[in-house]
Amino acid sequence: MTRAALRAQAQSFDKLAADYDRLGDLGENHQRIAQWLAGVLPGAGGRALDLGCGTGRHTMLRADRFTRVDAVDLAQPMIRLARARRPRPNVTYWTSDLHDVAGPQRYDCILSVLTLHHVPDLHAALSHIRSLLAPGGRVVIADCYDICPDRPSAWWRLRLAAEAVVPVRLRLPALALLRGGRDVLRRGPVTAWEVCRLTVKRDWLDHLVSDRMFSREALQASCADLFPGARLEVLGGARGIGLVWDAP
Repeated sequence: MTRAALRAQAQSFDKLAADYDRLGDLGENHQRIAQWLAGVLPGAGGRALDLGCGTGRHTMLRADRFTRVDAVDLAQPMIRLARARRPRPNVTYWTSDLHDVAGPQRYDCILSVLTLHHVPDLHAALSHIRSLLAPGGRVVIADCYDICPDRPSAWWRLRLAAEAVVPVRLRLPALALLRGGRDVLRRGPVTAWEVCRLTVKRDWLDHLVSDRMFSREALQASCADLFPGARLEVLGGARGIGLVWDAP
């Protein structure tokens, strides 16, 4: 896939940067990731990089710890919102494809949150991330992957059969409504309604349809090649995955 095509796909974020940021305020998944990151990010360092920084929410976790933080995202509206809402004198936001990030100096810490399930080639993206890491630096990745059990249960087989019949564009709003009904009692009607309203909007659904989910097996194979001995952890449900690796 060409870089032009990748940049064109970033347009799926152009109309929902503010909604994405608001879902970060409300979403329990973002809160769980932030809690996990607080425990695995280095306490201090020189240069840090946030790949796929979005609106800068997780960038702030390192702004107080590192001398310089570069935060990169392919979607320009995300970067504009990050500059407006989360400015720091030691943070530089700019628009770029992650493969275009380069420089004579490498980074002491590289963070990527919910970005890699958008890339067309997981191994190539991880390989480039590895090339940007300084000796002794740490890579921290939080993402989600596609689940395909080796021995699917009857419920799972039923789900796969339904997915084969019902288009994803119809399944997603139905799932959002089901989650909203569950959240009414658990989180209250106001929060449940706002989350549901945001996640059934057309622009958000268009964005979700463009996801490219990788498998846990693909991630493990890349880690064996690029990040030997990396720690993988389950984050916030069956689909969430966290990776931590320290370079020699």
